[in-house]
Amino acid sequence: MNKWLIKMEHNGVKVETVIEKTDILEGETLTGSLYINFVEEEMIDVISLQVYRASSTGHVLIDKHSVEPIGNIHSKDTEIISFELIPDERWVCQPDERLVFKTLVQFLDGSECDDEGIISYEPASYT
Repeated sequence: MNKWLIKMEHNGVKVETVIEKTDILEGETLTGSLYINFVEEEMIDVISLQVYRASSTGHVLIDKHSVEPIGNIHSKDTEIISFELIPDERWVCQPDERLVFKTLVQFLDGSECDDEGIISYEPASYT
């Protein structure tokens, strides 16, 4: 398994994205959790989880999941939000492309922060 963590801190809010497995095979689901540590829940407007294909000529958004940090599991001062994204044929990259997972946090004051990492999706071979 290839597990990784994205950590961001902005305006006193800490957001960690944990991806359980970054190398996804056809039929598998991309799963993970967001860990949000903040002073006030009302500071965050929305958190967007995005998957896009990137190449030297730009990037194309292929999947997006938005979450609001209200009413989820709490552990002390941390809110935990689990997520699942189901890959499809849009996740298949050409040789000159790579698959990128991005966490984007948008705050009510209009500011935002983001971080990203590389993931992979391997379709089944039909030989």
